[in-house]
Amino acid sequence: MHPVAPLLLHRTAAGACRGIAAALLALAGGPAAAVSPIMIWPVDPVIVGEPQAVALWIENQGDQPIAMQVRVFGWEQPQGEDVLAAQQQVIASPPISSIPPRQRQMVRLIATRPAPPGAEQAFRVVVDELPGTASPLPAPALATDGAVAAQAPAAAPAGAAVNLQMRYSVPLFLYGPDARPDKPLPSTGAGARRTPAPSQVLEPKLDYRVVRTPAGRPALAIRNRGTAHGRITLVDWVAEGRPPVAVNAGLLGYVLPGQRMQWPLEKEPPPGHGLQATVNGHTLALPHGAD
Repeated sequence: MHPVAPLLLHRTAAGACRGIAAALLALAGGPAAAVSPIMIWPVDPVIVGEPQAVALWIENQGDQPIAMQVRVFGWEQPQGEDVLAAQQQVIASPPISSIPPRQRQMVRLIATRPAPPGAEQAFRVVVDELPGTASPLPAPALATDGAVAAQAPAAAPAGAAVNLQMRYSVPLFLYGPDARPDKPLPSTGAGARRTPAPSQVLEPKLDYRVVRTPAGRPALAIRNRGTAHGRITLVDWVAEGRPPVAVNAGLLGYVLPGQRMQWPLEKEPPPGHGLQATVNGHTLALPHGAD
């Protein structure tokens, strides 16, 4: 797989992804044109058992037709960095669609080969709104679920309105034979009946440490010793008999199996407090990891 150059994206709260207008006036010196509203669901697709596919729906809630490109990238976290890479294990069909106003399009995410037995593999589904020419866009890089980025044309006349194209990113997890996530399995969404759920439940196993950045600032490092990803939200410092101290009110991020990720802290942890977080929908106290 070939890594893709980084791209800065904005994080949003979990839920259906809707198109938003972004203020990129500085890029072209003119007003930003309205962006077609898009809704994408599900925001947490998984491929488990048979069929080796799941449906992603894209709805155009605007008054003009739109062209959308859907691509699937491999997702890894070497050295604590999110990296996307081109791959062919999971493909999108159709990869490019024209969606009329007030209509929706189903895109099948198809695994061309399964994950290894008892394993979880991570991917990112990147959905781009194409310019009017519907030409394929260059490859993206990092995004979190529900992430949205606005892109302006490379060259725009001075004073002209800027048509912003939106980018959405959805995490996708593929499970090997006899493996499943620790959550109810949704419908495949494509009219096919799913085989009985595999019996081996894969789960994250997280611990944390407070570390120092090269600049000497505190940072929260979370390691995953488990067999499945951890989606981390609603993070607080907690102590018995004291009100919680918020670290992050929304999505903090993901830690893939066997990986360690790090996030900056605005201030030092309060003395005598431990870390509480919601991981894959379950609120729990994270143990402190060894050095």
